[in-house]
Amino acid sequence: MRFVYRLDTLLAFLLLSLFVCGQSGRSDPFILTIEKTKRGIVPVLCGRFDERGQFVMQIIEGTGFFIDRQGHFVTAAHVIRGLKIIAPQQPVPCVPAIDIPMDGWNREAPSFQTRWFKFVEEDCVIDDALDLAVCKSPYLVPFKIYPLVLSDTKPPDGVPVAFTGFPLGNTEPLSSRCNIATYRAAIDTDGSRELVLDKGTWPGASGSPVYGEDGRILGILLQRGLGDGVGIAIARPAHFIVMFLRSKGITVTTSVDNKKNRKQ
Repeated sequence: MRFVYRLDTLLAFLLLSLFVCGQSGRSDPFILTIEKTKRGIVPVLCGRFDERGQFVMQIIEGTGFFIDRQGHFVTAAHVIRGLKIIAPQQPVPCVPAIDIPMDGWNREAPSFQTRWFKFVEEDCVIDDALDLAVCKSPYLVPFKIYPLVLSDTKPPDGVPVAFTGFPLGNTEPLSSRCNIATYRAAIDTDGSRELVLDKGTWPGASGSPVYGEDGRILGILLQRGLGDGVGIAIARPAHFIVMFLRSKGITVTTSVDNKKNRKQ
């Protein structure tokens, strides 16, 4: 009788363990953060209008993410510059645009509606030294936008992070999880200009936001490792994004600002 009791207890424990493991996989807070953060991330692309006047995507040059409800999105400066390089190779002039899904990025749907928003380089402010750009399409105002919040913190080495973008020409976002490897290139009093991640990325990921488990933006991807450094990725820390935006007269709310507002 004692043996039966122990066996029943063991079976109950195993079933409970399997249930908990299954639930934890579905309720991993970082996975939920990734799903929520994807709403504020868009592909930066080159398109054209066909003979019927329909917009047709030609190539995805990089990634951008919204930083306010007015429609400002941040990307890498070389992504915007790259749209000009692509243009001479196309049969018709490149029309820069971003693509927003009407009901989110639903990977299980056989098809989903997206809406294109054109912009021109004049809609962008660029800092080539920091490799940062902020743009705004004049057609975005009535559309529902999900801005992401920039972080004022600088997490230590080893902290888990994720990045999401549109590399390799993918029309839906790809997400990857990794860790902060180090900070480097402290060439002035503003601190380290490079945030190094311990995982490689793919061509076309430039402009992807790097964010923590709370969804706050910690940096923006600018470069993938090559040669011996193929297993790392380089990002610009969020501190420099905030400095850049404010220097251009763009109001940006950070995680510290949110805390101050809650206290008030």
